[in-house]
Amino acid sequence: MFEIGDFVRSHTDEVFIGIIIDESYQGFEVAWNDGDFTYNEDGETMFHHEITPSDWTHYLYKAFSDIFCP
Repeated sequence: MFEIGDFVRSHTDEVFIGIIIDESYQGFEVAWNDGDFTYNEDGETMFHHEITPSDWTHYLYKAFSDIFCP
């Protein structure tokens, strides 16, 4: 279903794009394009997203880099 490094979209009225950065027994930690971090995310609060060039923000780039180039 979801894995660390997956890009996701929020399941809210306002669209947020994020990347899953960690997983725990409570759910997934997601870094969002607005700089926010949330915990306990799951299939009810987000769904997979195909990232496009216009989706990238400094926050997403930093979170992506931290996952793959720690």
